[in-house]
Amino acid sequence: MSTRQKYNMQSNIPRAAIHVGKDKKSFSAQVGNEAERRGWDENVYRLKNADKEKNNHYNFSRKNLNFEIVKDGKIVPLGSNPIPLHERIQMRLDELGFKPYMDARHPDQVSKNSPNCTVAMIFSGDHDVLYNLAFGNQRIDTANPDADHSHIVLQQGIYKWAKDTYDFACRKWGEENIISFAVHCDETSIHAHVQTIPVEKVKKRGRIGSKYVNKNNPDIVLSTKEWRALPKEERDNYTKQTASKDYVECVSYAKVWGETRKAKSEYLSQLHTDYHNEVGRKYGLARGIPYNELSEEEKRGRRHKNKVVLEAERQAKAALDKVEKYAVLATIDKQELTFPLLNIKTPVQEAMDAVKKELAIPIPALIGQKTWREERTTNINDAIKALVTAINVERDKQNYGIRASVNKTYTYYMQQLNRLINENRSLEAENIVLKEENAIVKERISQLDENAIKRVAAEKDEMIGRLKRQLSVARDELTDIGNDYNALLSKYRNLVLQWNEMRHQPEIIDAMLRVEERKKEEAAAKREEQAKQSRYQDIIDRFINEGYDALKSFSKTGRIDFIEKEANAIYYGIMATASKYNLSLDSAKRVEAATDKFLAGMVWDDCSNFRKECVTSWTKIFATKGVVYTEPLCQNLLAFVDHMSCSADTYVSLSGSNGCADQLTNWDGTQKVGLGTPAKRKTQKR
Repeated sequence: MSTRQKYNMQSNIPRAAIHVGKDKKSFSAQVGNEAERRGWDENVYRLKNADKEKNNHYNFSRKNLNFEIVKDGKIVPLGSNPIPLHERIQMRLDELGFKPYMDARHPDQVSKNSPNCTVAMIFSGDHDVLYNLAFGNQRIDTANPDADHSHIVLQQGIYKWAKDTYDFACRKWGEENIISFAVHCDETSIHAHVQTIPVEKVKKRGRIGSKYVNKNNPDIVLSTKEWRALPKEERDNYTKQTASKDYVECVSYAKVWGETRKAKSEYLSQLHTDYHNEVGRKYGLARGIPYNELSEEEKRGRRHKNKVVLEAERQAKAALDKVEKYAVLATIDKQELTFPLLNIKTPVQEAMDAVKKELAIPIPALIGQKTWREERTTNINDAIKALVTAINVERDKQNYGIRASVNKTYTYYMQQLNRLINENRSLEAENIVLKEENAIVKERISQLDENAIKRVAAEKDEMIGRLKRQLSVARDELTDIGNDYNALLSKYRNLVLQWNEMRHQPEIIDAMLRVEERKKEEAAAKREEQAKQSRYQDIIDRFINEGYDALKSFSKTGRIDFIEKEANAIYYGIMATASKYNLSLDSAKRVEAATDKFLAGMVWDDCSNFRKECVTSWTKIFATKGVVYTEPLCQNLLAFVDHMSCSADTYVSLSGSNGCADQLTNWDGTQKVGLGTPAKRKTQKR
């Protein structure tokens, strides 16, 4: 890929821009007044815009939008400082002790070989990016100097960009050396003028003197002359120290910007890179294309492009981008530009007929009224659901049709616009041909007589008139197309109003309310089911924990067998563990596996390993050989748990096995003593 191709690919990327002006040996009051708009009234703006060669676009109504940033990053209106810019520059130069070389022949003028003392820069960027930062959605014509923009309000984005640029300049050259930072919002493009003084720290000139410090009091320091004036017996109380040269600030353009042409070029390149990394990237602005990557032709173009050419290129690029974005090739018939209607008359009539049919069925005299009511309610709800579904289907069809019609309308007018653009390009091509022919005519015009010159002029005027008439016809067609589009837009809005009125009909509102009520009922049922599942698992866990508590109590005793309360708790703890982990208890191996799972969750606090092994063995023997687990017993436990978790009212404590304990059995198969008739306990075989 050539350098030119690469440049063309990157030309549309928004970029930051830094323009470094010519280094100055002095600074005039006129330049400073222009930067700070001092004394600029409406008449001055008008005179500036009258200079057509410079293509100025100063807008007086936006003068109040200009601002500047002063010390400590404070934002104030432009020109708030009572001291003019040229005087502030001289005050800073006096602080630094800078004295320019004066011309011997003209003592009131600075000599040409005097050092440079100030540098002016302009920080800016892509026109559209800074435009959006400054004005946001407010639409203004920056190219029209006479437009009234007194109502425009600056957005916070431009203040942030200016503050970041000011901070960058302070870090680069020191805040005390930024004499002026003025942001202009009254021209075509927004930019910031920065006036700096190049300052560098250097060592003091002259010989290095010595100093004598008192041995007993280091705060007493004497010069060599003062030390020699002391008596000889007192001189021994001082120690000689060699002083080092101090650094002082001085104006030095070469030290800051580069002593050679190459060094200055490298400094400028690094300046663009640093600004992109610290500021430009934050606002979506890419780094400018390096100068050394351009071809010779592009370098000449950059050097010789004046303000007029740059503004013309910017406007042409913006217009071309806007046209190419919307000019889409398409083929569409005008008859297809219609909007579909919402066809719900049939489903509404069917729903009403279904409801009337159900209500016409007579109510039973005595028996069956509840069944009749449930059947009628179900059938009517089904009819309403079918109506809502039909309405949603028709609404989706209408929305799809409207979107398709709008897209066709848009495409149709873009096709017409594209046709006009092609015609305009053809006219431009004809104009170019005419210019070439005109150039040929001019070469031969010296050979023609006076009448021939008049004929050529008349033909030329006729051709120009014909082209103007064609252009006028094209503009009229474009106006007609715009009127057709407005008419279609009005139809679309009327259809939207009709749909909104349809939504307020009683039948539609009633159907929608019934659907919402059904959704609420389903949501409440779902929440209740989730709460029941949570209570169910909690009761299972409490059975397991009561089994653990019984084992802990047994492990702290010296007994070798469980008492009835412990046996009951352990028995149901194992059964609850099997239910929680979906383990079957239909064989001895599976009972042993469930027992291992139950014991795995046991916490053996203050229990010796020997006692732990004994309790574990007794528990396994008890579970596999001492008790039985049958399907009815397991289902009895699950039924009890399900009953306890069915609602918050029956969700009571398990302590003492009250509540529905008559639905449970003990570990040996006998029925637990509860609210019902107690069952006799079976004898357990050892």
